[in-house]
Amino acid sequence: MDGLLLDTETIYSQVTNKILEPYNKTFPIETKLKMMGRDVRTATEILLADLDLPLTFDEYDNQATELKQIYFGMAMMMPGAERLIRHLNVHSIPIALATSSSKQMFEIKTAAHKDIFGLFGSITCGDDPEVENSKPAPDIFLTAMRRLGNGLEPEDCLVFEDAENGVEAARSARMSSVWVQDLRFAGDGPVESMATEHITSLLEFDPVKYGLPAYD
Repeated sequence: MDGLLLDTETIYSQVTNKILEPYNKTFPIETKLKMMGRDVRTATEILLADLDLPLTFDEYDNQATELKQIYFGMAMMMPGAERLIRHLNVHSIPIALATSSSKQMFEIKTAAHKDIFGLFGSITCGDDPEVENSKPAPDIFLTAMRRLGNGLEPEDCLVFEDAENGVEAARSARMSSVWVQDLRFAGDGPVESMATEHITSLLEFDPVKYGLPAYD
């Protein structure tokens, strides 16, 4: 969801840099790429270790949560996201949302877009008790698939991901994937070879390539 459907990755960077200011540190892109797609605890522990910050997880998370509650409500949809979601819904294609965000943060981020996110047949968040292991483990995608029902199997599913950890999770789940790489946060990892397709915006996605109805 973050960086794929909602433009929250820039907000994450702003929040992180604001917390780092008193320590005269800035948020390196290499650390951000390692954090993207992870659950909040794992991502935070990566940040604290990489930057050698004298903070516990709880100390950092309390500051971050306060700032996120202020800024995340302003998050805009990413280009092409609303068009794709509404298109699949109109054509009765089952769609599920699998996000590493907690349920609380999901509600804050999507508050201004409830009509769009209400079109998903199932929503699975990172703190869901049925998701034992976070990305890059496949748990969250397999849970989302089961909740859609319809007798779906992994080979029936197509995952959209902007994060390397998510692409790896899709491969582990034996699902096809489209890596939607945000060039503002471009890394040079070997992700492209893991994904079925590599694009740089949902505006580039052609549903016909996957046997889906064409855009009107």
